[in-house]
Amino acid sequence: MWKKKPFVAATVVLGLLLLFLFIKLIMPCKEYHFEGGYAFETGVATSNTVIYDGISLTPGVYRIELAYETDTDLGAYCNVQDGTVYTGGLLCNGEHMYSALEKTEYEMWLYESTENLQVVLTFAGNGNLTTGNLKIVETNQLWTMLLTMVLFGAAVFYSVLAFYYYDKEHPVSKEKKQVFFFLAVISFIASLPYLYGCSYTGADLTYHLQRIEGVKDGLLSGQFPVRLEPKWVYNHGYADAIFYCNALLYFPAVLRILGFTVTASYNVYCIFLTIATVWISYYSFSRIFKNDTIGVICSALYTLSVFRIYKLVITTAVGEGSAVTFIPLVIYGLYRVFSEEPKEPKYKTAWVPIMLGYAGLIQTHVLTCEITALVTVIICLIYIRKIFCKDTFWELAKGAMGALLLSIWFLIPFLDYYVTQDVHIKHVSARTIQSSGLTLAHLLFHFWNNGAHTPADGSGVYHSHPVGIGLVLIIGLGLFLILWFSGAFQKMDDGFASFTKRISLIGIILLVMSLNVFPWDKIQDLHPVAASLVSSLQFPNRFLGWGSVCLILVFGFCLWYFCSKGSKAYWIMVAVALLGVTSSGMYLLDYVKMGQGYYELYNEESMGFGYISGGEYVIEGTDADKLSFAKPEVYGDVELLSYEKGCLQATLTCVNPSGEQGYVDVPLLLYKGYEAFCQETEEEIELTYGKNNVIRALIPAGFEGSLKIGFVSPIYWRIAEIISALTIAMLLVTGWKYRRKKDVKKEMQ
Repeated sequence: MWKKKPFVAATVVLGLLLLFLFIKLIMPCKEYHFEGGYAFETGVATSNTVIYDGISLTPGVYRIELAYETDTDLGAYCNVQDGTVYTGGLLCNGEHMYSALEKTEYEMWLYESTENLQVVLTFAGNGNLTTGNLKIVETNQLWTMLLTMVLFGAAVFYSVLAFYYYDKEHPVSKEKKQVFFFLAVISFIASLPYLYGCSYTGADLTYHLQRIEGVKDGLLSGQFPVRLEPKWVYNHGYADAIFYCNALLYFPAVLRILGFTVTASYNVYCIFLTIATVWISYYSFSRIFKNDTIGVICSALYTLSVFRIYKLVITTAVGEGSAVTFIPLVIYGLYRVFSEEPKEPKYKTAWVPIMLGYAGLIQTHVLTCEITALVTVIICLIYIRKIFCKDTFWELAKGAMGALLLSIWFLIPFLDYYVTQDVHIKHVSARTIQSSGLTLAHLLFHFWNNGAHTPADGSGVYHSHPVGIGLVLIIGLGLFLILWFSGAFQKMDDGFASFTKRISLIGIILLVMSLNVFPWDKIQDLHPVAASLVSSLQFPNRFLGWGSVCLILVFGFCLWYFCSKGSKAYWIMVAVALLGVTSSGMYLLDYVKMGQGYYELYNEESMGFGYISGGEYVIEGTDADKLSFAKPEVYGDVELLSYEKGCLQATLTCVNPSGEQGYVDVPLLLYKGYEAFCQETEEEIELTYGKNNVIRALIPAGFEGSLKIGFVSPIYWRIAEIISALTIAMLLVTGWKYRRKKDVKKEMQ
């Protein structure tokens, strides 16, 4: 490669670019200070009032800081504008103003030099508002963004170049190139919603964007892994990361740290998630059927399935949409465990896809993992006789244990909080879900509109959400049942055919469980545990994730059956699959583009900090609507001399001259892990729940000194993290040794 002119030329250009960017990164950032003030008239609403104008700046990412005083929350909004830059040359959404804060602080992306930047305020007219001095701080994030894009582009270019020269020396088969091409096409089509420079609205979009921002803020505050999101709930801290694993969200969070906007980071994450779904589903199904073409078709049916588009694009249920990526690995692993011959050497790796699939599910969406566990139990009960085979049991045990060890860094804190903290999610068992089930027509629909109704609205399928599995998979199921009951599979290998038969029945059961006729309400009334489990599901349509996988496996089996027989029906089914993907999945994506609203979000502050969906992870009894940016409140004779608030920590100097205990309420939600001590004497200070479940520090009589409050992860959490890290290292070493052993065998042959 070093002797190839394109490689040398590209390396020289890359080196010069990197040198330029590194020089830019180490150069000191500038600060711009502007003095002034503006007093708004109470009761008079204004829009886009110019506070500062004629500001000259070069391209870069800047932080805007405007001092102000107000006595209302959300009564004013600060932003920047410039009519002289090109469209997209200035990206910023601004920030609301709050009575407990003294300044705004938000980011702005400027991609063109300007001399006419303006800072503007919109005032609702409520209360008093006075602005003060302005500071604009340059950051190095423009250059970190460019560095990231250059390195990514270089990696792609070198990969293409390496493949080109490798193919000349060791020609890659035409079939493999075709597979890559078609998977790339599927990836591109499925990624279209994320290529328009915006984020399509969905019921869960803001919540999941807040999760990404929470990981970013947690990393910047020094947490790793992130346990409490420090800025969420108006800087009170929120325990979302402990209950809802954010392992995959570190990727978009790092993009945010590198300077990319909220929308860009989210869209890039969804594109990479889509590519992963395409390749994982292809890998799983092509290995099951030992046929690359069928693997590609099943990958298209899965990635462009109505259910996946509904979850990830329309409702933006990022957690569940991410979990869908890993389901094919589980079904592939279960197929290997129950269909392959235990005495074969390759059987000893059957546990690996089960481990990876379950670990991915645990660390993306616990509810989908629970449904997967239910399906696994059903399959194990069906194959109960095989379970008692030592080799089979050992493969299942290794898969389960591997997934547990990989996920224990998340599971230990999750179980710890669920047992010890009285969070709101433990009090939602009264919520029923049967009325949110689908009608039978939903399963048969093919040409969807992007409607806004759910079955719970009482509207049936009229203008309904596009949630179902699509007519193509129903056709495949019907064809499979016809072949089955006509005796077509009697002379086939029992392992493969029998597994598919069982999967088809499980798929039918899952479809029925998604309907509004399934007796969820009666099951919920059986026992408090059943009530809690059913309530936590929220929507019966969650069963369509596994239902789609089961029916795609059935469809693929029909393709495999006709292909093995050399029947023309194989090509008919290929045409049906292509027509189905084109007329349903691609049509739905196009309709989303035309009919769904969208957001253009750039900086975190524009989204606000208060939205926590159903507030499942706050301490029970907390009124989230009454939480906002706040200052500490003192009680008794305690006198507060100084106060400084950071991420999940606070330092205050106070005096309690009386002979009785006093206390201070600090605007941090009290979760397990917070500690307080006197900095002078290192004496521990007792913490308890204050007003609206914030931290209440009990100040002893006669106390005088500085109090330090902060969050510290328990030691057994850290031990769990070490176990997961060692497990990853051990798996990498074992995988490398296994791969090396196979290569040696090939060389000897």
